[in-house]
Amino acid sequence: MKKIFTLLTMCLLASAAWAVDIVFDATVDVGTGSSTAGEFVIEKDGITIQVEQGVANGQHYRFYKNKTVTVKSAIGSMTSIVFTCVGANDAQYGPAGFTCEGYSYDDVLGTWTGGAEQVVFTASVAQVRATKIVVTVGGEVGLLPPSITPASGTYFADVEVSMKCSTSGAKIYYTTNGSDPTTSSTQYTAPFTVPFNLGQSVTVKAISEKDGEVSAVKSATYTFEETPQFGWADMFNTADNANVTFTYPSIVLWQSGINMYVKDDTGYGLVYQSTGQTYQIGDIIPAGFSGTKTTYNNHPELQSPKGFQAATEFVEVTPDEITPNQVDDAHWAHYVVLKNVTVAPDGNGGTFTDANGNSCTFFNNTFNVAPPAGGVHDVYGIVAAYRENFQILPISYDEAPKREGPKDVASIEALYELQQGKLGHFTTPLTAIYQNGPNLYVRDFMGTNSLVYGQLNETFENGDYIMDAEASWTVYQNNKQLLPVPATFVKAGHASPIEPEIMPIEEVMSNMVHWYLGFENVTITLPSGEETNIMMSDETDSMILFDKFKIMEEGATYDGTYYVEGFLTVYKNEREFYPILIKGGPEPIKGDVNGDGEVNIADVNCVIDVILGVREADEFEGRADVNGDGEVNIADVNAIIDIILG
Repeated sequence: MKKIFTLLTMCLLASAAWAVDIVFDATVDVGTGSSTAGEFVIEKDGITIQVEQGVANGQHYRFYKNKTVTVKSAIGSMTSIVFTCVGANDAQYGPAGFTCEGYSYDDVLGTWTGGAEQVVFTASVAQVRATKIVVTVGGEVGLLPPSITPASGTYFADVEVSMKCSTSGAKIYYTTNGSDPTTSSTQYTAPFTVPFNLGQSVTVKAISEKDGEVSAVKSATYTFEETPQFGWADMFNTADNANVTFTYPSIVLWQSGINMYVKDDTGYGLVYQSTGQTYQIGDIIPAGFSGTKTTYNNHPELQSPKGFQAATEFVEVTPDEITPNQVDDAHWAHYVVLKNVTVAPDGNGGTFTDANGNSCTFFNNTFNVAPPAGGVHDVYGIVAAYRENFQILPISYDEAPKREGPKDVASIEALYELQQGKLGHFTTPLTAIYQNGPNLYVRDFMGTNSLVYGQLNETFENGDYIMDAEASWTVYQNNKQLLPVPATFVKAGHASPIEPEIMPIEEVMSNMVHWYLGFENVTITLPSGEETNIMMSDETDSMILFDKFKIMEEGATYDGTYYVEGFLTVYKNEREFYPILIKGGPEPIKGDVNGDGEVNIADVNCVIDVILGVREADEFEGRADVNGDGEVNIADVNAIIDIILG
């Protein structure tokens, strides 16, 4: 009886005349979730919500940052998914944390609209918490209103507004004076700027239009206020996970790898993670950079840094002269000097003791400065917190650190021979292999590959070469990588593209980090049961396949054999492969329009969507033309039904 009801529901939905809401209540519908963070699944009335990492604790759903929430329908095309969130807009746990095509947010509601049987949300901005999720399946999709980005809110500078309509071929018209737009209003063709106007509000309204049909009005109101002043001292009174923007320029005290200590007019601070820039002591970083406030060892850190610009100028920085007993909270993050102290090394650290018997501990590994074997020395360093105590992170002994020009290096290995954080200048060209966002893989003339990580000013293609690049190096997940000086990474010409090295998996060694490799005739195994990793295997061995650059198709089964191309990394002592190209696999199944490996009512819905103009035939790569007559029409619907009925 249940199967008959489900089939009847699917047939009604396939007619695109009926709609049903499936409501997930966080206090009741917890599925396999619990109060312990992890992957969980909730299923209800033909809808499956798969959470890559989060919590379902009977109060709300938690969707963790940088993780996905996948909503799938087995009963037809979804036209709306609405999250009711704990916070509003971009406040903590609000709907602004999600990104997804066709998604917008207003107050506590995050809304996706469109027509699809699977939708993937990524909490790429911040953690999202929701008390309710409503999934609408079926109904007339109709003409969707445009989305407006950013959402309504208070802003402290010019606002760049962009719009998008999920209905293919629709035009967008808008106003900025608060009046309702018509098709005689300004047509949207590209993002535009709403200028900052202190104390004023501007309301942008927009509509979609297609074939004479006009959508509902969508609006966003931007209220302009004076920028609140924010500096390093304010970090102590800021909640964890808050996004913060600094309005004071900062002076660099010391940078090594992903650790950078700074100060401004308000106080001292620590930036942890790559800024995409290489700085020296005394460099002045322009105001306007941002990040996420976190707490570690009871002190604030800035993580996920964004908007760090090259230094505009520099000043001389003088260390605070203190004694070992003053290595305390009052001097946290300060650049200091301890004079005439006895050095007693012990493993990765040791103790400094002055003539009066005052002592403090030190730790070498943060800045990788080896201590002298013993004796009395002046020590320059940074005061850092460790659990409930404080210690010195040495920068240099006996001589204050000085600003240095980049040291000439002929190869990547020569750069690695410099002290971590020291700037090198490549006297030979680097050749670009692949770029995705801040990740740029390069090769030098010796054939050594490396990852350059940082926001660059140019986009590179395979074969572009770069002259006179400057970079330092750091270690991330035990792998060395380059931190660029962005202004020096300039395209100087183009040579033949670099080809990957083809080999069996068994020949891949852990010391081949960042190598550009290709593998033939591999099988891909998706996670099942307790297994969380995607694996690829050939006749010789297997290796983790990690889809870092999001090139794998959502919902694909990956049957058959494939050619896979990409880059090696090592994570927790295991080889992982980041693919940039996957090709091959089985021939498509006739009638499997959505490519999920099955022929069922969902494929009927896809063809109907194409006939009605809700979706484009190109989206299905020719599979919607089931009977192969060059057209998509009711004959293709009948062909799928014949396949289903056998």
